[in-house]
Amino acid sequence: MDGSGVARLFPPGTRMLRLFTAPEFASGAAEPPGWDDAGMRLCKQRSKGRATVGNGVFLKEYVYRSRWDFWRRRLMTPRPFVALAAARRLAALGVPTPRVLAAARGVAPDGSLRDLLVTEELPGSVRFGDAPDMTVGEAAAELLPVMLRLHTGGFYHGDLSLRNWYRDPGGAWGLIDLDGAVLCRRRVSKPRRTRELARLASSCFLAENRADAGRRELFALGREFLEIYASGGGSVSERGFYRRTLALVNRSRRKYLGLEGL
Repeated sequence: MDGSGVARLFPPGTRMLRLFTAPEFASGAAEPPGWDDAGMRLCKQRSKGRATVGNGVFLKEYVYRSRWDFWRRRLMTPRPFVALAAARRLAALGVPTPRVLAAARGVAPDGSLRDLLVTEELPGSVRFGDAPDMTVGEAAAELLPVMLRLHTGGFYHGDLSLRNWYRDPGGAWGLIDLDGAVLCRRRVSKPRRTRELARLASSCFLAENRADAGRRELFALGREFLEIYASGGGSVSERGFYRRTLALVNRSRRKYLGLEGL
């Protein structure tokens, strides 16, 4: 079932439950590098998973050790397969994202449930949305039309903050971190559109990292985002948008920046 070499990224003896591999892995013509191979760089290390990048690939692992997580996740679509479906929807909508090379689920000998996602590594020359020279005005003008296209096409990302946007070598804006996406049969619902717009607005506001910024600046930014989004035919709950944007900004200021809320 797993002659692609993807199985070696799991603990020895892992029982594979579900597997998708790109043609080159399925045919045995190539196999992904190991977690600790030379050239791999650690991106994230947590009790519930890790992520490394290098040698042309990005590896992300999810580990569910508790009995509650094990059975809860067994009844849900594995997050790597959510990312796979989301990547295919983005391709249909003309929005770039790294190609998914493998998605897998297995049960390790210690009883933990483990999910694995392998994608292509982004080129080192790509520019992310949270780059220092990315202004709020530029973000609003360039990213909001793409967001509207996603919502019209039934794609809800779940975390459209600046760090998950990137500009590909051709100049188009693409997305990463798709494992929390929701694919809708029709347009994304108004509550979800409201939450998504608030996430981007709060991320842009915080990117300026101004300790002296207050509610007036935040609400001015919010009006700009609402106007651009509405000009493309989108609609959100205006009251809900401002309330959620303010809550997200205050939470981040207190938790990450050590500042008082607005």
